[in-house]
Amino acid sequence: MAEQMTYRNLLDLETPVSRFVYGTPGAAGGDDIGAAMDAYDLAWEKGFRIFDTAHSYGRGKCEESLGRWIAARGHRDEMVILDKGCDPGEHGSTDVFSGDTIRNQVRISQERLQTDHVELYILHRDDPTKPVDEIVEALNEMKALGRIRHFGGSNWTMQRVKEANDYAAAHGLTGFTALSPNYCMARLVFDPWGGSVTISGDENADYRAWLAEKRMPVLSYSALGRGFLSGKYVTDGPAIEECLNRGPIMEYYYPENVARLKRAEEMAKEKGVPVSEIAIAWLLASPMDVLPIMTPSKEKHIDAALHALKLKLTPEERRYLYYGDTAPRKAEP
Repeated sequence: MAEQMTYRNLLDLETPVSRFVYGTPGAAGGDDIGAAMDAYDLAWEKGFRIFDTAHSYGRGKCEESLGRWIAARGHRDEMVILDKGCDPGEHGSTDVFSGDTIRNQVRISQERLQTDHVELYILHRDDPTKPVDEIVEALNEMKALGRIRHFGGSNWTMQRVKEANDYAAAHGLTGFTALSPNYCMARLVFDPWGGSVTISGDENADYRAWLAEKRMPVLSYSALGRGFLSGKYVTDGPAIEECLNRGPIMEYYYPENVARLKRAEEMAKEKGVPVSEIAIAWLLASPMDVLPIMTPSKEKHIDAALHALKLKLTPEERRYLYYGDTAPRKAEP
């Protein structure tokens, strides 16, 4: 019997969302629209009801292909769109951290997506050298116009999120209600892209505790460490360069993460499941309200993710995977 997706309410949205978010870059980064449409069809068939895209993904091709699929299939009222924009600080980006950038990109993105609104709008990156005032004002303007329902940040530190929400509260405005940071069982050690923010690691324990307390949705990207935790690379197998591309190697291939992967391999063998299911179950067992963003390319990968919904890790197992022991620690991973 095929595994089934589970659903939940998110914020005050009328449409229930799937437990996993479907990330469009893997499906629609190229010129093959037919392949992208097939990928979206498969994701829909498997139960995904929230789709993640961005103004910068594929230089607009991801939004365009998703928009064509939505128009062709007529699913708009049954789904939630998580769109991202304003990407200053990433290598190669020319975005300026400003209200005008947000206004212009919201317009362009929604033209590509063939919709007049998105349920979630997430700011891709931050510019900590500039005040948040103008940004919060522009986001509230878009909300008042009905172009976005909720907004938040992706690569934003806790300090900056609090600054944005403090400004909003002081001026009778809406603040950030959702975040989409880097978060998975492997810690992001090196940032080759510029401006990336992770909530992993003991150094971010206060951030995670704050998010858990606020019950703010965490739509985590790189849920499988961009492939590092997918099972493609095996710790006692071929060299990692034969299994993964340069990006995840630069980000995650460090002794602490290799040790975590090895523990996941051992636990996966004991439980009779793929390593990827252990990594997904680790996220789902977080004290935070985590909705992992995934970009599965094949049906078997989606099925493995769905099977992980039934795999319940204890707090002790979760801590063991991250730390390598069950001794009490201050930080919840």
